Amino acid sequence: MPVYDPSNGQAFHEVGASTAEDVDAAVHAAKRAFKTWSKTTADERAKYLRAIADDLEQRRAAIAKLESLDNGKTFKEADLDLNDVINCFRYYADQIVKLEAKQNEPVDVGDSSFKSYVRHEPMGVAGLIVPWNYPLLMAAWKVAPCLAAGCTAVLKPSELTPLTALELAASADRVGLPAGVLNVINGYGNDAGSPLSSHPDVEKIAFTGSVATGSKVALAGAATIKKVSLELGGKSPAIVFPDADLDQVVDWATVGIFFNQGQVCSATSRLIVHRSIADALYAKLKAAAERIVVGNGLNPENHMGPLVSKGQYEKVLGYIDSGIKEGAKVLTGGPAAKVPEGGY
Repeated sequence: MPVYDPSNGQAFHEVGASTAEDVDAAVHAAKRAFKTWSKTTADERAKYLRAIADDLEQRRAAIAKLESLDNGKTFKEADLDLNDVINCFRYYADQIVKLEAKQNEPVDVGDSSFKSYVRHEPMGVAGLIVPWNYPLLMAAWKVAPCLAAGCTAVLKPSELTPLTALELAASADRVGLPAGVLNVINGYGNDAGSPLSSHPDVEKIAFTGSVATGSKVALAGAATIKKVSLELGGKSPAIVFPDADLDQVVDWATVGIFFNQGQVCSATSRLIVHRSIADALYAKLKAAAERIVVGNGLNPENHMGPLVSKGQYEKVLGYIDSGIKEGAKVLTGGPAAKVPEGGY
């Protein structure tokens, strides 16, 4: 399965494309590992999470560079992601120890003839499907709490950005995480994601991505009575009133829509502006947008990298074209940015 550098559109790496048989093997490995991993103490699991965090921290610059190369985001943004990834593993290491201290906490149900208490138990094998906009960060948000709880994981990254998930697996291996506790499968949605969502030995599915794919994951989970959590896309508006500080609005709105190339489910993709200040705000937004330097994310002089893929690039251009056809006015830009490397 080719991996493309979105800054120039060229394939620079290959990874294996998993099949349903590979998914089955990964799930069975996770199921075997669950028998012993689920019986480890919170302190033992926390030790592994902290060790993974330490290993990622030691390799932070190299992994951030790989994330930038794979996804297109600037190195600065990728490095910020790595900071969050490292802290995420340390956070859940701390939290699981605190939760363990509350095991068997008594609950007063108002009847002395009943003895009631709360105990948290690991569920089993979790299938974790993450998107391409924050490849490693989203993986950490799912893997860290999963392993902390005593569950085992089968992680499927997006086929567009598979590389840093493999680095996470490498860190787990380097610190001696038992075999089968964390498994990574690369592949396309129909070939790998769908079999994972419907696998009878997967107790939990956590998915982040599009509404269309999320609905399929929900249906697959329902068919096998899994617990399912979905984080799906949105279109977030900012509402601007006449008394707003327009310079502050511009700062927030431009970060909201251009950070991570605008590829964020909470991106400020709509502004609802009072007409009395609209023209003044538009002028400031136009000037701010024109100051952004677009290009290869590894070039520190660039403020914004390429979009993640040719498909995403064409989709965004299509939105601009359809907006113009429906009567929208382009304040600045419109055609794709021209950079020496090409790409998206």
